[in-house]
Amino acid sequence: MNRSSLLHCIWLAIAVAAFAIGKMQSPSPASEESNAERKGQREAHAGGMGSSSSAGRPTDTNSGRTGDSDSPFAGRLLSAEGMTEAMAFVIAETDPLKRQNLFTQLLAHLTPENAEAAVRALQEAPRSRWNWGQEYSLLTYAWGRLDGEAAVAFAKGREGRSREWTMASVLAGWASEQPEGAMAWVEGLTNEKERNDFTRGLVHGLAQRDVQNATAYVLRLSEGGNERAGEYMGAIARQQLSQGVDSAVQWSDSLPDGPIKGSALHTIANDFVRQDPEEAAEWISQYAEQDFATRALSEISEEWAEDEPAAAIQWVTTLPEGSGRSHAMGEAVSEWAQQDPTEAGNFINTLPQGNERDFALSSYARRVGSEEPAIALEWAQSISSPEIRNRAVVRNVHDWMRRQPQEANTWIQNANLSETLLEEINKPQDNPRHHRNW
Repeated sequence: MNRSSLLHCIWLAIAVAAFAIGKMQSPSPASEESNAERKGQREAHAGGMGSSSSAGRPTDTNSGRTGDSDSPFAGRLLSAEGMTEAMAFVIAETDPLKRQNLFTQLLAHLTPENAEAAVRALQEAPRSRWNWGQEYSLLTYAWGRLDGEAAVAFAKGREGRSREWTMASVLAGWASEQPEGAMAWVEGLTNEKERNDFTRGLVHGLAQRDVQNATAYVLRLSEGGNERAGEYMGAIARQQLSQGVDSAVQWSDSLPDGPIKGSALHTIANDFVRQDPEEAAEWISQYAEQDFATRALSEISEEWAEDEPAAAIQWVTTLPEGSGRSHAMGEAVSEWAQQDPTEAGNFINTLPQGNERDFALSSYARRVGSEEPAIALEWAQSISSPEIRNRAVVRNVHDWMRRQPQEANTWIQNANLSETLLEEINKPQDNPRHHRNW
């Protein structure tokens, strides 16, 4: 899993965590009526979980009875040792629905004193179960809400992806409960990379508590020159999408024009177009002449063209001429070429000379290159812009060389390429996965 995919999984899990914990902290009338009784039970039964009954349910350490019908953990204030035993009981459950229910009940018994024990017990559990990652995010998020300083200290001691994952969720939890403390901790970090990495979790938690405050915070970071402010604004956009597309659109439209707004538009466009491509296209068209909206326009064009290339192309042709339209056309043609390269090629031949045609040609060449590399390069060489043409040729040649080096080298020898182009082709490749289709 690449870093981007990992981050998306982390934020999805944290969003689920925030919702679930919020629901747990909204007591029902029945639970309120039993608070006094349970308080007495906790005082009487504090400590470990004790032994288990023949059915495997943990028993009350003093009376020997099993837990009540609602929860095997009811009426107990669990020590660290008791929490370890309780987590083992949850982990042993093989039915995923029952395990999820037990895990949610156990979270209600988390305290600053037993939280670390719970996290360590879950870390030692087998990770092949489908819900382990969600459980871990829920648990570390809840710990962050209870005791942010201890939770981030624990997370900071982790390594690799585990450190990134844990810190993201505990900071989100801390910021959602005590935003000032979480912000002060992050801003006090002297390591710039750590501060930037951890700011994402901070922003996510701020957005759960107060989206306007989170937005203002990220805008201040942007004004201060933080290069990852767009990434953070995208995190807020994802949080807003959990409230519905209409809410997210209204929020993004209120942002000041510029790259930061573009990040929010791109994130929202990805979700909006999957729900209603025509409505999404109508919304983003208002920004068609703004450079900051180019990625959002391309996103809608690409996703729409996956299912309805003709409709997507038709929409793109209604946009005002400019960079946004050219990039959107390239994405739509790329998807169309995957489905019907002949029809897509015929369409390109109807386009007049210019950037729009060049972007379409570059995208087309990239898409058909895996099946017909030599023909794809003929299309690439017909691009009128020297810059776009050279970039497309180099990219396609590199792709071909990775798959069929002998055939690619034969083509290079016979292609009568310029010295400048040959130098570009022979440069070491930093990343074999090139960015876009142009």
